[in-house]
Amino acid sequence: METIASYLHPAAWEMQWLCKGVNPQFPGNGGPECASYLGFTQRILETILVLSVCAFEMWITWPYLKIPTSTLQAVERHRQSGRGETGKRVLLIALCIVLGVELGLKFATKTVIYMMNPCHVITIVEIFLLAMPPSKMTLIVFRFLMSMLSGPFLAIIFPVLNTRFLSCEVEWYWVQHILIYIIIPPFLMSQGGAYTCEPLLNFSWCMFSTGAQFVYHFIPLQFVGMYLEVNLNNMLCPALTDPFHGSWYRMCALVHQHLLLPVHLKIYTGIMRLILPVAPDPVNGDISKDN
Repeated sequence: METIASYLHPAAWEMQWLCKGVNPQFPGNGGPECASYLGFTQRILETILVLSVCAFEMWITWPYLKIPTSTLQAVERHRQSGRGETGKRVLLIALCIVLGVELGLKFATKTVIYMMNPCHVITIVEIFLLAMPPSKMTLIVFRFLMSMLSGPFLAIIFPVLNTRFLSCEVEWYWVQHILIYIIIPPFLMSQGGAYTCEPLLNFSWCMFSTGAQFVYHFIPLQFVGMYLEVNLNNMLCPALTDPFHGSWYRMCALVHQHLLLPVHLKIYTGIMRLILPVAPDPVNGDISKDN
């Protein structure tokens, strides 16, 4: 018989809440077979290679992550004007409810470990942006967020729903991804000021963010996944729908994600700049951009 003391034991907590509900019988979910999909030597060499590439691109782009004084002045005017605060509050409440329900579903299914997946991280980042007043920090976080949106895009195009069994899990999946990809980023862009992107021909922010995302995948996601034998964002073994399914799928991802992220970012922001009604700058009468 299980007692309260047994639930307080670290091992029991790990098994009961973190990953007990992860069923290794579903392909790509995890388990010993998934964890051993790649040999130890290959996994280590790939990690060293990817982290070296990421460190290099983050190092060479860091000096170019500059924000012009005119943009910072527009951010300050944005903060003083208080525009968009009502819309931000409404979306903040909606997104907090979505994240809270999603977390509750993860506890109910004993798969809390999946909260480490990038789309949940993006949800938390967007909550931060909606809750914080316009500032230089929100501008920086917003630009990194925009570089991360290819993740929700792929999640919408190639949804993984075979592990969602509760009555509302599938529906909540779509609510979350529609909010974080289709509704909130365009709303923020429409406010201008603290939510402006770098120029379309500037790839420094995107390159730095791409490197940071690979670091997140190959350090926390990979090592936590190996320890718990949970396939966090396909770091242990490829998804069934992965067109590059095979022993070199992670190296293929290193290439195609370095192509997808900047292409997606520039197409997404280019389209939004064309169709969105942008809030005017309180002084200059137009959105501020880094030129």
